[in-house]
Amino acid sequence: MRVRPRMLPPGWYPGTKSGCESEIAKFIQGVKPLPAGTKVYGGMVPHAGWYFSGKLAARVFYLNAQAAHPEVVCIFGGHLGGASPPLLVIEDAWETPYGNIPLATEFYAPLRAKMTFKEEYPGDNTIEVNLPFVAHFFPKAKVLGIRAPQSARALELGETVAAVARELHKSILFFGSADLTHYGPNYGWAPKGFGPEAVKWVKEVNDKRFLDHVLKLEALEAVKAANEDQSSCSGGAAAAAIAAAKKMGATRAILVDYYTSYDIMPGDSFVGYGGVVWAS
Repeated sequence: MRVRPRMLPPGWYPGTKSGCESEIAKFIQGVKPLPAGTKVYGGMVPHAGWYFSGKLAARVFYLNAQAAHPEVVCIFGGHLGGASPPLLVIEDAWETPYGNIPLATEFYAPLRAKMTFKEEYPGDNTIEVNLPFVAHFFPKAKVLGIRAPQSARALELGETVAAVARELHKSILFFGSADLTHYGPNYGWAPKGFGPEAVKWVKEVNDKRFLDHVLKLEALEAVKAANEDQSSCSGGAAAAAIAAAKKMGATRAILVDYYTSYDIMPGDSFVGYGGVVWAS
C-alpha cells in the first residue's frame, strides 16, 4: 500500500491525535448549528496553519458533519496557475495524527478517463493542513485530493468529479481550500500602503469582491476576481468546489465567518480567511 507521509511540521497543525482533538474542541466551542433540514455539500476552508485559520476551517467541517455522513470527502487544493492541469493525489492512504486516512482510489481511473491529470507530489499545504479535520469529523470517509488550476478548467474539474461520484453511487462533500488576499512586504504586494487603511481596503474591497462571488456560487467570476486583483491564492480550488456542489444540487452559500491574520497578529503583512458552507 502506498502511503503519503505527512510533510508539514507540527507548527502547521498538532503532531498527535490528542493535540488535534484538544484544539478542535476549542475551535468549535459555541458554534451555532445550521437550521434544521439544511442539506450541505461541503464548503470553502482556509489553509494557513491552525494558529491562524484553524478555527474557521474546523467550523466549516463541523457544520457539514452535523448534517451529512459522506462516504468520500473531496478536498480541492490550489496554489496553481491557470495553465496547469489538475494535480491528482494517487496514493492509497495519507498519514495524519489520527492514523492513515484511506484515499478514494476508485475515483482515479474514471477521472483520468474524462480529464487529463498530472500526479500531485507531496509538500503543498492546501490539502494536508485540513486532513486532521476530515479524520476527526468524518472518521469513516475516504479522501479524494486534487489541486485545481486557477482558470475555467477548475469548473470542468468540479463537474467531472461530481459526475464520477454519481456514476460510482458515492455520497460526497466538496471542500475548496483557499486563502484570500496576501498583502504586504512578505508577499511583495501592497497597493494601498500600510496600516489601518490598507487593512480596511483588503477587508471591505479586495476580499469582499471575491467572497461576494463565492457566496453567490459564481465560480467563474470568483476565478476572474482572484486573477485580476490577487484576492485569493487558490481561487481555482473554491471554483471547483462550487461547480461540484452546484452539480449535486447546492443552491446557496452560507458565510460561517471572515477574518484576517491581522486580527490575530497585527503587522504589515497579513492574509484573509473566509469560511463558507454550500447548502440547499
